[in-house]
Amino acid sequence: MPLAKQVTLFVIDGLRPDALQQAHTPEIDKLVAQGAHTGWAQTITPSVTLPCHISLFSTVPPARHGVISNVWTRPQPPVPSLIEVVHQAGLGTAAFYSWEELCDLASPGALDFAYYHRLGDPEGDRDLEIGAVAATYIVEQRPAFAFVYLGATDEVGHRHGFTSVPYLQAVNKADRAIGLVLEALRASGRLADTACLVLADHGGHDFDHDTGLAEDLTIPWIISGPGIHRSHQITSTVNIIDTAPTIAYLLGLPTPAEWSGQVVAEALAS
Repeated sequence: MPLAKQVTLFVIDGLRPDALQQAHTPEIDKLVAQGAHTGWAQTITPSVTLPCHISLFSTVPPARHGVISNVWTRPQPPVPSLIEVVHQAGLGTAAFYSWEELCDLASPGALDFAYYHRLGDPEGDRDLEIGAVAATYIVEQRPAFAFVYLGATDEVGHRHGFTSVPYLQAVNKADRAIGLVLEALRASGRLADTACLVLADHGGHDFDHDTGLAEDLTIPWIISGPGIHRSHQITSTVNIIDTAPTIAYLLGLPTPAEWSGQVVAEALAS
């Protein structure tokens, strides 16, 4: 029995947990207040964008899937991704992103809809555009699973530093993009049936995020929606590879035997 009719996953590239205390993030703050969260979740090593996303969606570490840089290689033997699991169950899937390498998160045909527009100027409004397109499609087409990638934070972090004022401004813009989706769901009456997750692929420090420091490996992990504890701080260990099994559980789907992540049971209300 599914707990949620829809799940929307927001990944903010390079989001440090402490940035949520420093930046203006009212939309994410609401999800924290209404759901379960931790500021001490861990990502994988190497803490690089594509390996982190492959681990998130295939719920195995790089030693298993083989992607150790931002160049994709096919895992051998194959590991089903979350998108494929949802698609094979006959449910709708969608993805919205500004970094083309993310096109390899699922095998061809597993996505019902994909929207890609290159980030371009990282201090522009591409994240807001991604959020606006996602808001319209998610409300009108009601995919069971939607992935919304917001990438300007990482680009600005590399350019200005992962604790700089421009970086915090980019975090605020990502929050505004999330707000576009949440408001559309709220106005359509679908928010109560939708589980929303907000997390990062990795953190960052200075101008980098792949040195093995705690600032690189520690990420926020936030979940809100039907079947989720309210105002609950998760104390158990959470890893990025636990995300896909938790989403599959919310949608009432079985987890493949190849997956190594676990459902974040502490976040569940029952």
